[in-house]
Amino acid sequence: MSDHDLNIRKAAPGDIPALAQVWNESWHAGHAHLDPEAANGRDLSYFEARVGSNLERMIVADLYGSVIGFSGWEGDGIGQLFVLPSHFGKHVAPRLLATVEAILKVEGHETIWLHCREGNNRARIFYEKHGWKVAYAFDDEIGTHHGPMPTRAWHMEKKV
Repeated sequence: MSDHDLNIRKAAPGDIPALAQVWNESWHAGHAHLDPEAANGRDLSYFEARVGSNLERMIVADLYGSVIGFSGWEGDGIGQLFVLPSHFGKHVAPRLLATVEAILKVEGHETIWLHCREGNNRARIFYEKHGWKVAYAFDDEIGTHHGPMPTRAWHMEKKV
């Protein structure tokens, strides 16, 4: 895959099944070991029910017509950045991150934020490599089929 093969575009309603699959696979690859009890309440149907709620503020990474990653935002924060595990380390996440950062800058935000699960060191290192800093850690909640469950997260920020 070259950078020219990857298309970053706005999400569309027809992308919902693929978005849910990406979110499910990526979340479980990066988070299930940190929140095993929550993982039991976060199956594909959980992500399918949530993924379509903010399509107008989502972009996808499309490779030859297949969605392999996405990012979503609201206000001055990035809510999601997920890539299929089969594409970890293949320059998909940096392209998505740079694109959503540019969108937030154009929207007039000077400082943007995201939340990263405390203990998800792979993600933290990725974000820090791209100029993000941990501002603080905090008690958070993670949604499941069984309701919210407690967790911890890093509040990360970046000047754009």
